[in-house]
Amino acid sequence: MLAKVRQILNRTFIGSYVANRVDQVRTVNTKNGIEKQAIFLAISLTADFCLGTVIFSCVQQSGYSPQLLPQAIVNSTESTVENLKLIISWLMQNPAGLKLNSVLSRALGKFFLYHIHLWVTYVYLLIPALIDLLQTLSPVFHFLPLSLQLSILGDMLSVLCVHVFCFYAYARRITYSQINGCIALARLFAGKKYNPLRKRVDSADASLEHLFVGTMVFTILLFLLPTSLTFFLVFYSLRLSAMLGLEIIRRSIWLIQWLPCQS
Repeated sequence: MLAKVRQILNRTFIGSYVANRVDQVRTVNTKNGIEKQAIFLAISLTADFCLGTVIFSCVQQSGYSPQLLPQAIVNSTESTVENLKLIISWLMQNPAGLKLNSVLSRALGKFFLYHIHLWVTYVYLLIPALIDLLQTLSPVFHFLPLSLQLSILGDMLSVLCVHVFCFYAYARRITYSQINGCIALARLFAGKKYNPLRKRVDSADASLEHLFVGTMVFTILLFLLPTSLTFFLVFYSLRLSAMLGLEIIRRSIWLIQWLPCQS
């Protein structure tokens, strides 16, 4: 039970931060050379707290404060939504001479525009909770270690970006289903089929009716694939951007918490 709880917590930035610090303390208590390991841990913690205080002071002197973060989130969300709507509307009109299927592109465009509307509603519902959280943390935020500050920021961004990963999952499922369908029908033309029980490709006899229906379905899937693939690439790029930002935060936290005894 505890292992499952820890596995869930490790998926969050704050949970990973706490787990890593606890593991470092356990390493000091179990490894040889306790004094040396304790010195490294003390230096790491001191640097973490000092960096948190210094960088937070620099940010405040630049005119930023935790109370301004919700408004910055709203502004960035609105900008992202406007750009996404422009891109989707552009994709619905056969962009750059691409011969996309107009019916499917309009259907997918309306589908994703509706979910973008849900995403905006979701963000606006979260903003009051974020304001309350930041008001609660603002008196002590100045004294938190930098890695913990980054962990809080990372978890906030993860919650706000959840719909980005949903968009990618939708587009991925549609595109992969079409690709798998084309592969299965291509095997049918070659007189083969995939055996899920033995997890291998076996020979199979196909009647003329099966080949006729398979040819029709294969043609439909093949000509619809470029449209789905175009939407998939757009949302894959969006997901890649979100993951890049979160990975930068994760690597920064790891660098701050790094100890020579862990290498």
